[in-house]
Amino acid sequence: MKCPIIGILGRVDVGSKSSIFLYEEYRIAILKSGGIPLLILPPYLDSAVNHSTFSMDVYEEEKKILEHTLELCDGFLFPGGSSWYGFDQYVFEYACHHDKPALGICLGMQLMANAPFFQDANSDHTKKIESFIEHQSELMHVHSIHLFSSKLKDILGNDSILVNSRHSSQVQLSSYFHVSSVSLDGIIESIEIPNQKFMIGIQWHPETLFEKDISSQKIFKAFIDACL
Repeated sequence: MKCPIIGILGRVDVGSKSSIFLYEEYRIAILKSGGIPLLILPPYLDSAVNHSTFSMDVYEEEKKILEHTLELCDGFLFPGGSSWYGFDQYVFEYACHHDKPALGICLGMQLMANAPFFQDANSDHTKKIESFIEHQSELMHVHSIHLFSSKLKDILGNDSILVNSRHSSQVQLSSYFHVSSVSLDGIIESIEIPNQKFMIGIQWHPETLFEKDISSQKIFKAFIDACL
């Protein structure tokens, strides 16, 4: 059986801005779910970090270099992190325009919720969390989420599940994505982009829970299956 190639975006080391990293948990989850992980890097690090958009004419050379790599991928994983850049936005835009499956995790979901080609680039659809629930914790399970009718609910086969939580920002409602789950305090925990084969963003970290959590395994398996 064919193993799909999954492009995983590297995260910039914000402290030094001289290296790009990938947490091993993402790579292992993709491998154990039947995919082949491929690290996606910006052609030039300075361009990715210093500019908020990657689609300007000055970056045509970088875009052409990057597209050779993107064409190899059957799907894309947008991992967690502290910041996204124009490089990340461009890869997400590519995935949408080519209807290639994408899974956004934590920061990756926030990127999906703020995609400038879907909405006014100056609007900000994230804000700091103020809640009675602790959303920054190292515990395996922190709180439950309630699932609405969606592709994600079909994948998980439950009305609610327990998740971990390591985020300080929350996304706000927007007309271009569908909210598929919320936590008890009303914070959006997952979104889906309509009219796409598979485009799901989740606020928790299934890669951390992967070895012991059936729901996390189901999410990665469904993503890999969609990439086939």
